[in-house]
Amino acid sequence: MSPTARVAIVGFTGKIARMITKSILKSHPDVEIHGICRSASKVDPSISSHPNVKIFEAESMDLAALQKGLAGTSVCICCYLGPHALMIDGQKTLIDACIAENVPRYIASDWSLDFRNLKLGDHPAKDPMKHIQTYLEEKEAEGEIKGVHILTGAFMEVMWAPFLGIVDANEGVFKYWGTGDEKYDTITYEDAAKFTAEIAVDPNANGFINVLGDRKSVKEMAQVYQKVYGIEPRVERLGSLEELFTKMTTVFNKSPQNIFAWMGMYYHYWILSGKTKLGELDNDRYTTIKPINMEEFLKRYTKDTVGMSAQF
Repeated sequence: MSPTARVAIVGFTGKIARMITKSILKSHPDVEIHGICRSASKVDPSISSHPNVKIFEAESMDLAALQKGLAGTSVCICCYLGPHALMIDGQKTLIDACIAENVPRYIASDWSLDFRNLKLGDHPAKDPMKHIQTYLEEKEAEGEIKGVHILTGAFMEVMWAPFLGIVDANEGVFKYWGTGDEKYDTITYEDAAKFTAEIAVDPNANGFINVLGDRKSVKEMAQVYQKVYGIEPRVERLGSLEELFTKMTTVFNKSPQNIFAWMGMYYHYWILSGKTKLGELDNDRYTTIKPINMEEFLKRYTKDTVGMSAQF
């Protein structure tokens, strides 16, 4: 019997939620899952029909409905992804519901770079995580709940997506800011989900937990690309980190609501600056998981499909 026998997963129809669910069902067949979402009809039938899964419908601000889904669970995994209202107010409401139902642990919707060294406003897309960290710390100080933050760096699938602006795998073009030797912390969605599943059933897993798949610079990514696909890439410099900072803040100030116009640049700047690098890793706490590296990841795709790997 797993130490945690009943897990609540909220935002149950999302990508990461599906992968965490499948990982728990595969690795921990004795664990029951309470899937909480707005519409039960949108849950994958292969998941909703599983005997270990029970579906609950609830809006993000409906405290009573959330409590019904959380009742009797030992940990809540939040898989929200959306606007600040959902990521801040929605998570605070969910945390309050957990406290009302005596759920001892809350896994925040993070899976990201280490945002602790950032100030509010440094990376606008990460501000909700800082607000939730503060809220959880306040509640933990009162003995009401323990917060869990899983830090992973960037997802490999996203790193190879054209919209991030540094890789065009189809054309074999790689672009970088800085020297090209600054490294990105990365992990696949699947491996992040596997680690989350193990953290969820580990009652001693609290606080910040760092897990990593691989750490590569753009120049090293280009070398791996050539090794796997046998194609010599073209590597181009976009400018200095100072120039990137100027560009990203200018774009943000001009159009703060157009998140896709500036978000990628903010990620690049704060990762490449070293300020959000993952600290001491916790991979060894979960030895059953062997995360794949960048080379192994590329071997799962052709050069024409790896750029679409984030779409599933």
